[in-house]
Amino acid sequence: MSLALPRRALCLLPLMGAASAAAQPRLVAGPELKARQLVLPDSTTVPPPVVRVAPGYDTVLEFDASIDPDSVSVEGQEERFALLEPTTRLVVLRPALPLPEDRPLLLKVGFADGLSPTHATLALVPATSEVDVQARVFRRPRSVQALEAQLEAVLARCEAGNFVKLALSGELRGGVTWESLELAQTSSGVTVVEQEVYRSRAHAVVTLKLKLSPGALPWTPGEAWLRDAAGRVVRRLPIWMDGARLQPGEAHSLAVELERPSKETDQRWSLELREKDGERGVSLHPFNP
Repeated sequence: MSLALPRRALCLLPLMGAASAAAQPRLVAGPELKARQLVLPDSTTVPPPVVRVAPGYDTVLEFDASIDPDSVSVEGQEERFALLEPTTRLVVLRPALPLPEDRPLLLKVGFADGLSPTHATLALVPATSEVDVQARVFRRPRSVQALEAQLEAVLARCEAGNFVKLALSGELRGGVTWESLELAQTSSGVTVVEQEVYRSRAHAVVTLKLKLSPGALPWTPGEAWLRDAAGRVVRRLPIWMDGARLQPGEAHSLAVELERPSKETDQRWSLELREKDGERGVSLHPFNP
């Protein structure tokens, strides 16, 4: 699965004494979750790109070239990380303990094709006010000419209609399928009255309609957590809604877009729609991407 963006409360660490606590990096309440793009340096003398991680938060690294899952390693893996799960394009990691402040922990990844550069090195550092939950890693710096060409292509497509954009992107090759999904249960006055999934060649869009019961407090969408079959959060995704806030008695349509796996799989995904600055999340029934 490529692509991948999932807010989770920070796990509280056991109290270890004033001196020890003062030595640990502190996250402010409600750290900001970031999605970034990183470019590997073209020289080994240049410091590696930095990735900010924190306990209780999954960080998903997505590479633009296939990697060798067996080559992935990180310093302090057994002592400090609760999860390190590589695939052919992704590395998902979750610290169990705060990272040291005096030096970064190096994550090393080998590319599958053996071409230069053969490896990628990333520097994992403790997060403070911002956590990198998703990072796209580019193997080589992109030239000015390549960036200008990409910008021109994007601007040209912006002038076209939405359906033309889909055709030009290649998404319509092979057609688009539609499926109505089983409705989720009501959660604290928030009811799912419709739930569907649209699938194209490389993407899926889950659409639904939420209704808020009269007398309930307004509901504002935060982000969607994509979970795998084991219940692990593998993506944090934005939610689009036809309105900024769901008021009591109202119903609004929402949508979440995600990339489909590059290979056929029997694994079922589930989505949890999180309330912004609240606890009224809506868990949707699992579906096949």
